[in-house]
Amino acid sequence: MTLSDIAEKTGLNEEERILFDEYTKNRFEGAEEIETPDTSFLALWERIVLYADMFGADRVINDKICPKRPVSFNSPETLKMKMYDSAAGRIPVIYVRDTEDFEQLVTNVAYRGVCPENISQTGASFIHGAKTRLIILSAKPYSNVPASELGLEDENDWAERSLILRQDHECTHYFTRQTYGITNNILHDEIMADFIGMYEAFGFYRAEWFLRFMGIISGSGNRFVVYTNSLPENVCRAVRELAVISANGLERWSESDGFKEMTKAERIKNMCKEGLEGFINL
Repeated sequence: MTLSDIAEKTGLNEEERILFDEYTKNRFEGAEEIETPDTSFLALWERIVLYADMFGADRVINDKICPKRPVSFNSPETLKMKMYDSAAGRIPVIYVRDTEDFEQLVTNVAYRGVCPENISQTGASFIHGAKTRLIILSAKPYSNVPASELGLEDENDWAERSLILRQDHECTHYFTRQTYGITNNILHDEIMADFIGMYEAFGFYRAEWFLRFMGIISGSGNRFVVYTNSLPENVCRAVRELAVISANGLERWSESDGFKEMTKAERIKNMCKEGLEGFINL
């Protein structure tokens, strides 16, 4: 099956096919790897994380990260900062288990104190500025999907795995930006990031769970609209069909011997190279 087959199957007209082709084209095709990505920001963060270990993450966050808009943390003892060894190299991560603490911290750091409308739907924030990189993670259920919808029994365990899933989801975006200078708010990038995050959190990938996170399988998840809100309904329908087929292709790939022999970086690079069309027949 090809992208053209999906366009034909879903009855797209000529104008809709152009939009579908533009949305689904592989933006990583032909991209060259950046030989020496900028890591100058790391030295400062190594010191900040060290100070957090010595004096408490809450104090260091307010003194060093958001001194103009400090956060009155509900649960300062649950905050954690560390340098995470991602596939793209070390990156500072703040883990926030209290929902109100997370939302206020993201508001103050990423939005300069102005609370965004969708903050209750947000579970992670990747701050990528000219001089810094920072990931802030919450322990909210991933994509607002409760454990019960995934057939899991322990909500606390799901909260911890949600942290891990978000961590490697955001670090996948970090990898593509550090390696190729590219990151996009579209299906290709999101299916890759969820794939890596889920595999890191559970040791396996399930297409059904990804489709629940997206809201393509009806439930509590609803992320698909975020990545397709500029597309006409018929094109969205074709992209939904593609998401189902691609997710199932990635699940088959995750069970192959070749996949298991790859490093995390090799897996991400392979998904970048394949593109959405490549996922169809994996």
